[in-house]
Amino acid sequence: MEDLLKNNYTAHYGLPGCIEPNLVIQTNETYFEIEDTGTREIVLHTNNGRGMAKFSNPNALSITIANYDKFVTSLPNYFQNGRKRCDIIVCDDGRNLILGEMKDSPNIKQHRKKAKKQLYESLTTLMAIPQFLALLNNKTVKRCCYFNKQTKSPAIITATTAFNRLALIFNEGFQMSHPAIEGQNFEFWEYLGGHTLTLT
Repeated sequence: MEDLLKNNYTAHYGLPGCIEPNLVIQTNETYFEIEDTGTREIVLHTNNGRGMAKFSNPNALSITIANYDKFVTSLPNYFQNGRKRCDIIVCDDGRNLILGEMKDSPNIKQHRKKAKKQLYESLTTLMAIPQFLALLNNKTVKRCCYFNKQTKSPAIITATTAFNRLALIFNEGFQMSHPAIEGQNFEFWEYLGGHTLTLT
């Protein structure tokens, strides 16, 4: 993934090669969470409750997490200014490829709308690259995912955790309709609060 971004992506768009360090994290942990620090850095956690996006990796697959936001921000201004981009790309040595946008905000509805635009534009930018399309040929689970660490309780109740029964029943997240993303042969999923994405 690092080579695809730093070399293939930049070559396809006629950009200078990227020399930005620390774009990729690798892990085979069976459970991990990803946090966006707000300074365009991502941090991997193995303790529950530390990150914004939660992943179960029961088969200990080799996972690559690319900091796509940091990568695009490192590119020349004429290319990256105004270009919407998601936070991460998660790819394993199995069948999964995930584009993710992460938040930790109670304003889920507003951020969901923005996340959809960021994910779709990131996807269309990546789909134009032949090497990315070749990578997709080996993947059967292709998702654009909106992760929000917070969950939403009824408006008159502030005890979010006590009323977070939906996340307990459907802990794998929700598949939502997004015709434009689906038109690219991806699915759109939403993960709130305690939802965990399982990589199989």
